[in-house]
Amino acid sequence: MANNNNNSNEIIVPSVEELLNRAFEELRISEIKIRKDALGIMKKVFDNTANPTDLWLDIMKAIVMSCETNHYSFSKSELCDFLTIGAKGLDFSKKGQISNAGGQPPTRLIDDAILSIYRDIMENYDNSNETLKSNYPKLVLNIASIVHKGTDLNGERVGVYGLERYYQRNKSSAVDKILSLPVILDNQSHSITKEDDSVPEKERTEIIRKSKSESHTKAHRKEMTNSLSVLTQRKKKELDELLMKIPDQDYKKIADLCINYSKLQKYSKLVGTKEFSPEIERELGRKLTDRQLQHATISIRKVKIYIENVLDGKFLPHGSHGINHVKHNLEYGYQLMGLIKYRRRKHEPT
Repeated sequence: MANNNNNSNEIIVPSVEELLNRAFEELRISEIKIRKDALGIMKKVFDNTANPTDLWLDIMKAIVMSCETNHYSFSKSELCDFLTIGAKGLDFSKKGQISNAGGQPPTRLIDDAILSIYRDIMENYDNSNETLKSNYPKLVLNIASIVHKGTDLNGERVGVYGLERYYQRNKSSAVDKILSLPVILDNQSHSITKEDDSVPEKERTEIIRKSKSESHTKAHRKEMTNSLSVLTQRKKKELDELLMKIPDQDYKKIADLCINYSKLQKYSKLVGTKEFSPEIERELGRKLTDRQLQHATISIRKVKIYIENVLDGKFLPHGSHGINHVKHNLEYGYQLMGLIKYRRRKHEPT
């Protein structure tokens, strides 16, 4: 009988659409366009996973992405609900209702941390600036990932004792860096033209591969993959394949960083010390403002995340300008230090 019960539990696992609808009902978000777009996103990333934790995080990502695409701002109460259901997750044994995804009740430490974050949102959200408000849903999403998997969406490991500290640290730095949402999605706002769509994927890849092969010698490419392998701890063959897929502009920026690999190593060792600022200014031959030095510091500390997100296509464009603010801010830091070249956009005046 026990086996029959287990089989019946597996059979009644709700569809992704049902799970999304239940999540939206919990959040009391009724806009049809947002629900429809979230489902479209899920269909692109959902890979028949049997892991409730990964499925729930994918659903949360789809909700945030759809809301952002449709310029929908979470209210204070919606954000608190998002935090609550994010920490609980989905329990398939209860027909997909919002419950603990991991199958084990959250620890008292997690409960206390979530409650503290909840109170902070209730007290401070209305007085927050627009940058911070736009950052909150993604911050909550990272909190949910930490609760269920022990890491944020960028893979940073965070212990239970550091959960509230992680929240406060990322909330306070939101003015300088909006948290990215590293989800591999084919966002409609990507600059893929209709002409590009008419070219078969294989042919498009070959065109990109040819242009990159022509612009860099084999020796230079080998140096790039060697440097990237050290920086990312990934296999060279994988890196070589990823380099062929990324846009030319991103390829050139990664190439610039690899050319300046020795400087990256040096600055990474000096960041956080008194020698960091004088060394950069000595190399540049000019002074930097405190604000510029802050950008430089963040960029050096995040260089591994930046490179991996570029290679994996995880920097998704935000808003009508079609740029990712995290990527833009990090690249500004590298430009300040002379680690990547400033390249004028096509539509910029000369």
